[in-house]
Amino acid sequence: MPAHSPAAIPCCSSQGRIELTIAQFSAGRKRNTVICIGDTPGDADAQAFSSRGYMVVGLANAELMDLQKLADVDSVVISQDPNKPSRIRPALERLARNLLACDCRIYVRVATSQQLQDVGRDIVVNAIHDLELPGAGLSSTEQAKLPAAQQESEGNPFAPFVYVCDVAVKWNDIAKLIADNPSGRTPNFDLKVDVIDANGSVMYFTHEKTLLLRRAFADCASVRLHEVIGGLSGVSVFRAYVELESGLLGRWPIVYFVKIGSRRKIAIEYNKYQGHALMYVPSHLGPRLSLERCALGAADGILVGDFMDQAETFRDCARSGRAVRSISNLFNHTLAAWRNAAVVNSVLAIPQLLGYLFPVDIPKGREPLIRGCGAKLTLQEVRTLFESCASRPVLVGTIHCDLNATNVLARFGDAIVIDFEQLADGKPLVYDPASVEASLLVDGFANDPRDTDEWLLSIVRLYERRDMFGWIAPCRPDDPSAWFFDCVRQIRSYAHHLELVEGQYATALALALLKKSCNPNGFDIFAERRRASAFLLAENLLQSITA
Repeated sequence: MPAHSPAAIPCCSSQGRIELTIAQFSAGRKRNTVICIGDTPGDADAQAFSSRGYMVVGLANAELMDLQKLADVDSVVISQDPNKPSRIRPALERLARNLLACDCRIYVRVATSQQLQDVGRDIVVNAIHDLELPGAGLSSTEQAKLPAAQQESEGNPFAPFVYVCDVAVKWNDIAKLIADNPSGRTPNFDLKVDVIDANGSVMYFTHEKTLLLRRAFADCASVRLHEVIGGLSGVSVFRAYVELESGLLGRWPIVYFVKIGSRRKIAIEYNKYQGHALMYVPSHLGPRLSLERCALGAADGILVGDFMDQAETFRDCARSGRAVRSISNLFNHTLAAWRNAAVVNSVLAIPQLLGYLFPVDIPKGREPLIRGCGAKLTLQEVRTLFESCASRPVLVGTIHCDLNATNVLARFGDAIVIDFEQLADGKPLVYDPASVEASLLVDGFANDPRDTDEWLLSIVRLYERRDMFGWIAPCRPDDPSAWFFDCVRQIRSYAHHLELVEGQYATALALALLKKSCNPNGFDIFAERRRASAFLLAENLLQSITA
């Protein structure tokens, strides 16, 4: 994550270079030590570090094995050996993951040997690529060579990272880089960590994830995580109960939410929170990140924020017949700032703006269920229909892009939005309400015991024509689908104002239904049948639009 503001650090001795063992300096000042492996700066260059409050320590690789002592180190500078340039790879392989997990920054000085020319830098960049490490100081061409999993945002990634210092980067430049990107707080190795999964069983984290927890809650004596189920993003979500080591008012602060998983996903969502959620969603209608607790390692990351207490998912609230007021609040208040900034796009249509969301294939086990519920077209034929829905102009702006029935929470009539990883700009505003409707259809009826034919008969009239806003006879009050009709009526009353040409909401809704239908995750038999039926409903909508 972006570097924490450095505290005032007393300057070191003007001697600069100091030869010590880890044990000698680990008990002293925190995060003001720079370890050099290989070359070390001479007395004149060392002044650039000491003047910025850093002590330079030259060490051999073998001394860098005690993780708890390394946690107090700000940065490690590794100089590539011009005579054995390929040794940089095993050095990074041995050290990088633990160092980055402790928020210790790594700077690699590329060898300057004339015989190497540019080969030395290529070796370093290839090592970062092969070891799947976050890299910085790379050219746009080098960034493009990294796997997608390492490309977390435009430009350089968030710290910590492996920074490649080219031959032109001098010791003074490295000292400035280190001072401009100070490391955060060290892991608390005394922190008591308990993790409980959704079934109440003990859960164990990887070494790196545990270090991230120890960094995030470094000021705490204990943290107890309880898994929250519901998401399909691959990032684990927990409710966190912590006990502070000391506090002004007591040892038990507010309950936090914790998301921990892929560094790339965590970094992207952090960026979305910072750029859109925190500034454009009212404070009580979106979780606030605890910025000093968010952290990244080499492969994983952690987000920490306020847990939205006393809230329930739209899925559960809607099935109980209590979601209509929250749906109105969602679009008229929670997301109002995004709507108010909307503009008209007269050039691109919905298929061009949202085509990247169209499913690639149908999960093999779901194909028979899709055919069994009456769908006739192949996925490619459905895509052809979708791409022909090219009406313009389109109202575009910022959208959540994953506004499903578990990413919206209801609390006392308010609608709270979470999970901003897929947030996008310049996209059709009709897609967000379409996502809510599609998710309530699939997830809200996931445990409905009715057989597919009976259930479809109760709701199919909502999906038979391109005009989605005409009057439709409601369900009988005792019909198990009545709650859904109430929700759809409220959603579409809002979506009506976002559609500039008839059929645009139907197009967006068909896409949202197809995404649900082709989700590759496995579900129980009732949920599988609902997802299969969503394909048929999307097919009906697209045929009505193009008829």
